[in-house]
Amino acid sequence: MSPLRRFVGPLLSVALASCAGEIAGEPLMDATRDARVRDVVAADNAAQPDATMREDSAASVDASELDAIDPPMDSGVVVPVMDSGVVVPVMDTGVVVPPMDSGVIVDTGVPPRDTGVPPVDTGIPMQPRFSAVFSTRVASSAQSTAIEDTIVTLIRQAMPGSRIRIAIYNFSRNNVSAELVAAFRRGVDVRIVLDGGTPSDPGTEVPALRAGLGADRVTVCDAPGTSCIGSGIMHHKTFLFSQLSDGSRNVVVQASHNLTTSQLTMHNNAVIVRGDDALFAGYESVWDDLRRDVENPNYYRIIDGMFDTRAYFFPRASGDTVVSILDNATCDATSRIRVAMAFFTDARIAIAQALARRAREGCSVSVVIGNGEIPAGSSVLSTLRAAGVVVTLYPTRTNGWGLHSKYLLIDAPYTGMRRQLVFTGSHNWTGPALDTNDESLLKLEDATLFNTYLNDWNHVRNAAAMP
Repeated sequence: MSPLRRFVGPLLSVALASCAGEIAGEPLMDATRDARVRDVVAADNAAQPDATMREDSAASVDASELDAIDPPMDSGVVVPVMDSGVVVPVMDTGVVVPPMDSGVIVDTGVPPRDTGVPPVDTGIPMQPRFSAVFSTRVASSAQSTAIEDTIVTLIRQAMPGSRIRIAIYNFSRNNVSAELVAAFRRGVDVRIVLDGGTPSDPGTEVPALRAGLGADRVTVCDAPGTSCIGSGIMHHKTFLFSQLSDGSRNVVVQASHNLTTSQLTMHNNAVIVRGDDALFAGYESVWDDLRRDVENPNYYRIIDGMFDTRAYFFPRASGDTVVSILDNATCDATSRIRVAMAFFTDARIAIAQALARRAREGCSVSVVIGNGEIPAGSSVLSTLRAAGVVVTLYPTRTNGWGLHSKYLLIDAPYTGMRRQLVFTGSHNWTGPALDTNDESLLKLEDATLFNTYLNDWNHVRNAAAMP
């Protein structure tokens, strides 16, 4: 035997024996733990009724984690195990708990490990997926800045390096323009699209916005009328925020509210959707199209979000989206349809006929229609009343209060499944809103949000009777 082999051989034997001692010192995987692993069942996702819902797949136990460790070869040399002074941690039990919250508590029998490090408190509360804010009339008929205040808060929360995208019909509120300029100066990418008629309106903030943001960041459309895509007006009321200091990302605000003083004495609504990446990307894509200012008379498109959301964008050359929506609903003894619509003209008589059909089939149908600047259509009113639809007219009063919201609530079987749906946006029930204007309509399915809108609808109906 060579001298090198005589020297290395004993050292190798000692090393192998030491490994054997370390493995022998670890707890063995006994039958009790194997049984506990077999008892772990991955939680299934609950079935979702809407085809637009995305499903998360449940995590599962990987059998490879339970493979036995082959013992080292016996070198024939017995070496005592040295006490290194290092405490060997308890071996992983092999129990894998799915990261998704299935609603089922799995007791592994293993107490949680106390690391001695307290959880990190960011101080940022979890924000709701859906929320809504309304301009509401009180007994004094004072102005309501609720929606404007919400927009200002979101602008202030925009993080440096994030994006703000706004498409708005009319902008004459200098406090909001000042907040946008301040956001831009702290590093937020702020860009705005406006209707081409805005510069001629009294008190417009277009010059101030161009001075504070730069002319290239403020687009005033005219393709070919005052719209960006259609031939009518650019009527969107959309606010997009890519990242906020409250932890929210990809925030879509769909409002009925313009940034003007007159809107502070009008019933309006705004819905806020946080974290719906697909919906945000869709809205931002449409915003990019608006900014290009290129006419497309049949722009109509539908974009599905991740959270039971769907957005419709106009103009549409043929067909009526709202009629299709109402025709998806069927009626039973508890079905409800509620409407708060600023403008409902005879050009959309097909919607009145669809509502009348639902009323005759047994749905409870009630509508509040604005009857001020653009009066309710006479054929619309006669069609609804003949079918037993309860109609409330909201006039524009001398104190300025009127109805500017545009939403439809459906609590009924819808495409075969009972649902509570909110449809809201910039889209009035007029001819131009369908086929010539740049408009948006957003569908949301959420019971809490539905009830929030239903409460506002009741308030609007009651306020219509106030002097």
